[in-house]
Amino acid sequence: MLKKLYNLVQTINIDPLSLQKAILLCLFLEGIWFAAGWFFSRINTYFGIMPDVVLLAAVLLTARMMDKDELRRIFTWRDIPLPVFAGIFIMFFGWEIIRSEARNFFDMLLPIPDGFFSDRFYVPSNIFLTIVVHALFPGFTEEIFFRGIIARRFLRTYSPARAILLSAMLFGIFHLNPWQATGAFFGGIFYGWTYWRYKSIWLCMLAHAYHNVLATFMIFPYTKIDNSDYRELWHHPLWFNIMGLLLFGFGLLTVIVLSRKKDTAA
Repeated sequence: MLKKLYNLVQTINIDPLSLQKAILLCLFLEGIWFAAGWFFSRINTYFGIMPDVVLLAAVLLTARMMDKDELRRIFTWRDIPLPVFAGIFIMFFGWEIIRSEARNFFDMLLPIPDGFFSDRFYVPSNIFLTIVVHALFPGFTEEIFFRGIIARRFLRTYSPARAILLSAMLFGIFHLNPWQATGAFFGGIFYGWTYWRYKSIWLCMLAHAYHNVLATFMIFPYTKIDNSDYRELWHHPLWFNIMGLLLFGFGLLTVIVLSRKKDTAA
């Protein structure tokens, strides 16, 4: 398996990263994650986090096989103004409200099967492990791979807009279910844009982990909607949705303005 991964990575180094090669790389790493989950569950040492540890190791190994200095290039620290972080935090707080309400409507059209997510995801017994499993590991691993490797290489091959959209599309598909894929796609667009503008994987990892923490712990107000087919439908109050739109718009505008000031200063 490692030899096949090595051969695939070497073809990426020889030629520009195409969409077809990126898809193959995604499928290979997805397969490693599923194989790790199957293996650890069979020997009763699953511990929830172990498949994610294996996936992170596989992503780092992939980058290392590309070039001995690839990890150094990916993890290069760049100074980011504090207002940019503030804008991102505000934007994603609003985005989580919007995403949650959009998810409510999506669930009306395509209800989630009972036990679908509980059977797929490990639920830790304390808050610390929950943050590690559902925020830090996915945020760090997915950003290193989809922005540090995929988007960075796509930017050498495609225009910025196409590179960002293609990497976001792969990021959405990587989640393997429609309830997460849609939100992941739109989130991936912003992560990709942020990486293109600031060339900082650390900023993307922090934004991704912060968003995952919000998605895991954020408490939403709900109101019950009466309907003719007697299904229970729940949505956020209108004032809450408006607040989400305003926060998202203000945070996004802040980041865009600061990005333009960065270009002017340069």
